[in-house]
Amino acid sequence: MKNVVFINGNGERTAHIFKETVPPGFQAVVLSNDASDTEKAAALKTAEYLILHPATISDDLLEQASNLKLLQLLSAGYDKINISLCKQKHLPVATNGGANAWSVAEHSIAMLLAIYRRLVDCDKATRAGTWRKPIQEFTTFELSGKTIGILGAGNIGQKVAQRYKAFETNILYYNRSVSEFMERELNGKKASLDEIVREADILSIHLPLFKETTGLLGEKEFAKMKPNMVIINTGRAELVDQNALVTALQQKKIMAAGLDVFDQEPVSLDNPLLNMENVLLSPHVAGHSAEGWTRRMVFAWENIQNFEVGRSLHSVVKD
Repeated sequence: MKNVVFINGNGERTAHIFKETVPPGFQAVVLSNDASDTEKAAALKTAEYLILHPATISDDLLEQASNLKLLQLLSAGYDKINISLCKQKHLPVATNGGANAWSVAEHSIAMLLAIYRRLVDCDKATRAGTWRKPIQEFTTFELSGKTIGILGAGNIGQKVAQRYKAFETNILYYNRSVSEFMERELNGKKASLDEIVREADILSIHLPLFKETTGLLGEKEFAKMKPNMVIINTGRAELVDQNALVTALQQKKIMAAGLDVFDQEPVSLDNPLLNMENVLLSPHVAGHSAEGWTRRMVFAWENIQNFEVGRSLHSVVKD
């Protein structure tokens, strides 16, 4: 029997899905992410495969897990994993293969629509008996004809663009390489960051966090944006200079922002973003959905089984 450990930060239902999908020939152990390092180290002593969510583990635990063959993440991001150490240990690291892409894409679009249609304000006004008060002449908007800037054309970025295209929008995307899907299927255009921040009405952020993408959007980029710009960030907060974002929102250099990620999580209650009427917030849950957890688990087990029989791994981190 092959030993697999799942360190779970998502409660019993996620643990149940994991246990239900265990293939024959594997022995599975579930530990809470809140377990002590001593408990985790004991479980990892004989583990050959480790599944993580959230995607974080200390270097000390990695060093002690001497029998690991594969570190399988249930997330798309891996910026809190010491990839250099994993390479030294000859330990491959794989992400979730876009298993949460559907959920993140829908959440991103939902945030934009909630902002464009003033849905939170409308709900509050209706409950309070102030009929239609938030909707004053030109305070709601349509997506049709807008230019969407997609930062990152991976699994998530493509699904976001695909959904925006259904609203009769124009797609620009920023990516290391040309995306055949974006170009061929969505009539999208690869563009420079400068071109996108100047031309886009909506910016949807789906890039991985690297040294070169940290602070990608700063004061210089905000100064070039249209005053009707809406920024949706369901990727990583560090991709955007948070001080520059706050200033742009306060000074109405951009219209609004929808944010699912923050530079400190849980978000600090003194964060100025929490007091802004032109900001829609959610607590880093864009990738969460009932359907998505099963999809993530199935992908993880398929990858583990592939490795065990010598087939190629999917979604391996190469950086």
